[in-house]
Amino acid sequence: MCAPHWKCFAHTSLLAFIIVAKYADGLPLYRLEGILKRYGNPVSHTNMANWIIRLDEVFKPLIILMRESQNQGRYINADETRIQVLKENGFSVLSDRWMWVTCGGPPDQPSVLFEYDPSRAGAVPERLLADFKGILQADGYSGYARICQKNQLQRIGCCTQRA
Repeated sequence: MCAPHWKCFAHTSLLAFIIVAKYADGLPLYRLEGILKRYGNPVSHTNMANWIIRLDEVFKPLIILMRESQNQGRYINADETRIQVLKENGFSVLSDRWMWVTCGGPPDQPSVLFEYDPSRAGAVPERLLADFKGILQADGYSGYARICQKNQLQRIGCCTQRA
């Protein structure tokens, strides 16, 4: 169940279903709202969004452990991609925001971590890769330069095939 102070009726299995549907299956919450309503279980997309936002505090210790484990590996692939966020205080819908992705970690425990940040500044990869001491595979974005120099990372480029 939800934490008592949340005052919600979402069971952990419902929260897991919503997260998988949204992030693994790419299903927008408004469409998931319609699906649940057809099955006789109406849940507003606003409620689902609020539950997901509140899960940040629940998952934070796990994410920290995963980041620490990932940074103990010998190889990390990192990339950032521009995303549109519809409503965020202090930003217009047209401003760029970023999803940072890192993939790597120990060979027997690889992980993929996604981290939203409104900035593309070099401070973001410095924070994400603070304790990393291996090989970083990333594109030519200059924002990775400081962490590569600071941690003496071996940086390799991304390979692309041309048609």
